[in-house]
Amino acid sequence: MRLFSLLLLLLSPLAILVIHASASSFTPNTFFAYNQTVKMVLPNGTIATINEVILQRIIEVFPNDSIAINETIYDVNQHYYLPPSILINNATFPQDLYYIPPSLLGKNVTRGDGELYFINYSNGLYEYESKTTIQGVVIEFFMWVNSSGIAIKVQTLQIGANLQLVSNATAILWKTNYFNPSVPLPIFSGYTEANVVTVHLNNGYYYYLPEKMFKYILVVGILAIILILLFRKQ
Repeated sequence: MRLFSLLLLLLSPLAILVIHASASSFTPNTFFAYNQTVKMVLPNGTIATINEVILQRIIEVFPNDSIAINETIYDVNQHYYLPPSILINNATFPQDLYYIPPSLLGKNVTRGDGELYFINYSNGLYEYESKTTIQGVVIEFFMWVNSSGIAIKVQTLQIGANLQLVSNATAILWKTNYFNPSVPLPIFSGYTEANVVTVHLNNGYYYYLPEKMFKYILVVGILAIILILLFRKQ
């Protein structure tokens, strides 16, 4: 018995190291590219459509179990991109990726300042939902996540005070090298950095938007701002 206890004691640090090493499967240059279509209903009833690519790329993994993510949004129609953001996240559960650790799949989880509720499992995907009301506007956020924890589809709906659909943003995983390292990083040749304006919200947040999109703030608000408020760690 003493020998068995001693063996367990000696193996414990090794076990901890193995668990810690396998806690994060992200490595430098891992990327996720999502095709996102944003449809916004304007006051005159017309629909404005924005087609964009959200590119999230891990640029560094730190010894303290954190990672640096470069996130860049490319407007496919106008051929511009927003200034890249560098985001520092916990490597085990990076809040700025569309990701849920496999060990937490099927459970309710906290993502940033919001709670994601597990609502269904179908066709190998875990479906999560979050619903929040901000100044009379209902925000419904959905993620469909595979068994590896990677979201295959993400959808955000804004519903106005009169229960009308204000905007619908749907992102579909387009490319990633997470499963196959040989998958090449998408290249956006000919894209230029957008001229941006600074939007100051009442709660102290700042956000930068292309000038052509600024008019939509006055009409329906910007979907990305609300997502940041709900789900990004401060």
